[in-house]
Amino acid sequence: MTTPRKKEHRIPRVSPAKVAITLRLDPDRARRLQAIAEAENRTLTNYVETALIRDLARRDEAARVMTMLAAPGISETISPEEVERGADESDAEFARRRDLVVALWQIPDSD
Repeated sequence: MTTPRKKEHRIPRVSPAKVAITLRLDPDRARRLQAIAEAENRTLTNYVETALIRDLARRDEAARVMTMLAAPGISETISPEEVERGADESDAEFARRRDLVVALWQIPDSD
């Protein structure tokens, strides 16, 4: 004989209330944003929120990723002796930075 199963009653998750803010824009910019929102079948509020979320994601990514640019024709390797010591660097700080620069320099271009 099987025991009847109890029905699970799940309480729906309620997302935290959003914070209302006031945003002041010049009329031309507001019209432009409204037109873009309408073209994307969004409300202006949803468009602005989505744009802000994208900007925050880019900032989070930028804080996580380092981009190193080198002039064309520059050597693809650097020796530890070529890294110059900063005026106020301790031995440990300089060694850590030197090793990082040498390691980063060895990463191939992503082109």
